[in-house]
Amino acid sequence: MPLMDTIMEFDSRISPVFEELSIKVISITTAHGPLQDYSIDFEFFTQTKLNTFTKEATTHITSMHGNIPGSISIGHQHQASLFIIPQSVHIECNYKLLQIDINDMKRILQHPHPTLYYSEWLLDAIKNASILMELKTNQNTLIEWPLGIKSAVIL
Repeated sequence: MPLMDTIMEFDSRISPVFEELSIKVISITTAHGPLQDYSIDFEFFTQTKLNTFTKEATTHITSMHGNIPGSISIGHQHQASLFIIPQSVHIECNYKLLQIDINDMKRILQHPHPTLYYSEWLLDAIKNASILMELKTNQNTLIEWPLGIKSAVIL
């Protein structure tokens, strides 16, 4: 397949599917409530763009939405003086999640189910991402919290 044909086919078949794609993400961390612990869920939205000059496709996380339903202790378990408070989270960003080259595009397009195959690459990239969020603490400050990802599912 000629180079530009690969790029154009990827742009027409794959990129539109991943435009404002919704992905549910569950954190490894749980929030502590008065009677039980709660899972921390986020919804990520992505956007995939092609650069015909570099012949690469890049998928970015464009926004993250979620709730911290209880408190999250920071530091040692017996030193609970600092913790993240329950809050709603809405972050607009441009986090580069996955970048592929022309050879990857060809491999994806040759797969019997190219959209599903690219989805698997995207979910693996999310699970391996190092994402820091600025969240509010009980001491009226902001702290960078690493979002460890337990699972991710395309909605």
